[in-house]
Amino acid sequence: MDEIAFYCCSGDATDKHDANSFAYLSSLHSSKQYLQYRQCYSGRNGSVLTGIGQETKLISACNDRAIIQVYLYGKESPEQKIPIPEPLSCLEICDDWLLVGGGQSGRIYVWELDSGLLLAVKECHYQAVNVIRYNKGFLVSGGADSRVVIWRILDLANDSINPAKPYSILTDNTLPVTDLVITNGLVSDLKVYTASRDCTVRCYSIASKRLITTFVLPTKVESLAADPAYRALYAGQDDGFIRMIPLYRGNVKTHVLEAVGGMGSIVTLKPDLDLQETFVCHKDDGNGQTIVTKLQVTLDGTYLVSGDSKGNVFVVDIATKQIQRKFKPLAGAVSQILLAYTKADNKQLDRHYNDKNMVRVIPTLKRVVVDANAIEKHEIQKKLGELQPPYFGEQKFDMNRFLEDVKTQQMWFTNLSDIDSTVIRQGSENLFANGKAAGELTVLKTQLEQKNAAYTTLKEKYEQLYKEHINGL
Repeated sequence: MDEIAFYCCSGDATDKHDANSFAYLSSLHSSKQYLQYRQCYSGRNGSVLTGIGQETKLISACNDRAIIQVYLYGKESPEQKIPIPEPLSCLEICDDWLLVGGGQSGRIYVWELDSGLLLAVKECHYQAVNVIRYNKGFLVSGGADSRVVIWRILDLANDSINPAKPYSILTDNTLPVTDLVITNGLVSDLKVYTASRDCTVRCYSIASKRLITTFVLPTKVESLAADPAYRALYAGQDDGFIRMIPLYRGNVKTHVLEAVGGMGSIVTLKPDLDLQETFVCHKDDGNGQTIVTKLQVTLDGTYLVSGDSKGNVFVVDIATKQIQRKFKPLAGAVSQILLAYTKADNKQLDRHYNDKNMVRVIPTLKRVVVDANAIEKHEIQKKLGELQPPYFGEQKFDMNRFLEDVKTQQMWFTNLSDIDSTVIRQGSENLFANGKAAGELTVLKTQLEQKNAAYTTLKEKYEQLYKEHINGL
């Protein structure tokens, strides 16, 4: 198994033709680089992947123009450039079904990928949308207006028929929301963590719509990632440090792990002078302030992948806090880091693999919201792939092939040499023919006869007592 990291930048303002703006697809555990994408740049959280391998695509929203670029796996140059209503600051993909974009005006756009239809446009923020996250049927957006808006994705998909309303609006933050994390698990236990420049990380329950815990940090929080088992959070700060926030701590008296916070409590994190819970890989080198812009944690929770405002991307061992690898630097601030997992020998990762039947493009994204009549009649063309037996129908039994298989298997047990081996099996009565074994066998037989006699006597006594009891009634 191999872990693959995709990372891209926000572009260089001095590069008018974006010649130095690259995105890369690299292995975490080796020096192998799978692919690079030319002229690929986006705002923070402005790129998404439909998967890794042949026919999958990278969708990137240019942060300075109203264009979405689509890259086909194996190709360095963009396959499509699709115009959209306004420049998008962030993107999110929902189960390879919907593409959701957050505009710089505060609107969110919902497209159906397979048809290109614009299903909904919602005015949910007063300023730019900074981040959008989706999980378990809920879409959560955070904006520069410090608000967090939660939607049901099915409500947005049916907005043309029944206008959707937000599931919940969270207004506890006082400064822009920079990142979001939605937990996995049961829908009734889903939580969303918000990172904000007001130096807080807040935990909300989606089911109850209540604030559970507020973590107060020493500096502004620019990015956020969670351990896969939700044992800790990792907050990227604007001073170049990454602070670990433990979600469980051991009780000194009972020696039992207990959850940190809860019931709306406020947990203040003190300055970590000993760097016991701080990563310093992006520490300021004296050439200006460094901001940790993106964070991701690997599948097993052992490595932390982080990117900063200077284009550096590091892979850090969480246990030792040592840098394991540094990726090829980018021309601008790191705007997106995505992790994917695949088999190391997966042939679909071969960029030279050529399939004439692959779908190279996505439908053009509409700029007008679809009406109710069109959404009920629209058709989707989807490639399902090649069908394999037994989907072609039940196969008939081939008698001739069965006989040939039996002959082949019989040859494995045929003695083709002149050596004849005979296995002699001794009877059980000869195993204890003499010596100590014969004496032990006699003792065991005697004990067995005694137990049988005792059992017979007990049975007769029980039957006698039972008859007396019946006669007495």
